[in-house]
Amino acid sequence: MEDLNNIPHNQVFNPYNLSELFTFWNRFPDSVLFAGGTDLLRGQTGRIFNMPKNLISLDKVEELKKYSRTERHLELGAALCLSDIIRLGKIVPEALVTIINAIGNPRIRNLATIGGAIMSTHRYSDLHAVLIALDATYELKSAASSRWISASKFITAGADLLQEEKALISRIRIPLTSWSYIFHKKIGDLHRDDPEGGTFLILCNVMKNTITEIHLIFVGSVIVRFKDVETNLVGQNIPLGNKNMETILANCSALLEEKLSNHHFLQKSLYRCIETALTF
Repeated sequence: MEDLNNIPHNQVFNPYNLSELFTFWNRFPDSVLFAGGTDLLRGQTGRIFNMPKNLISLDKVEELKKYSRTERHLELGAALCLSDIIRLGKIVPEALVTIINAIGNPRIRNLATIGGAIMSTHRYSDLHAVLIALDATYELKSAASSRWISASKFITAGADLLQEEKALISRIRIPLTSWSYIFHKKIGDLHRDDPEGGTFLILCNVMKNTITEIHLIFVGSVIVRFKDVETNLVGQNIPLGNKNMETILANCSALLEEKLSNHHFLQKSLYRCIETALTF
């Protein structure tokens, strides 16, 4: 390890493990964690990049690049790049693969990490919707402790928690539930933080033409989870009859008006998405 008493500012630190990482971070608390850099360098076109005063590279921290699988869960290190996750093959839930393949282009996916995508300040990361729908949890690790938080709670309070606890996301744990039907749609301007944009996702299981489980979620400047609609859809036969479809769409419309009262374009876009998706 480098001599921490003889390190100038404006440095890139390269820890080999989490212990070294937190040692550097404690010595230079203004340091920014750096993995693929796609969010940090986004939009920078000059010959010289505008970089933070101090960077801590995650490239050599192997603990953040490991993965494991049990009968119930897949655990992914936060520094695994998106392309590497896809290359893990059939052990990765199809819904996650579908969303990852819709992010950027192959060059971006070769650089961007799953932890960086979760923490991205650009737009409303497409991963949030699928990780919430999959009931994923994140390990928040600090120098002294670690704990798990649900993806749904993290999206509303995670950044503040990480700052308060001087922690980082170290692992993502995803339940291995198979879904027979996946529908997702990006809405709005894909190149900026569009208040009328975000990601809509439906995951559904059907057995003998009957819906046994369904998750509907939209993540943008506002998060909308259609829990009452989900409850009403479970047990319904598909294709949905006209009367059932009218009732479901009316309930969705009421919820959209409540949650997105100032986003009329988004309301209409989501309504059309739901109408299309529920045709199965």
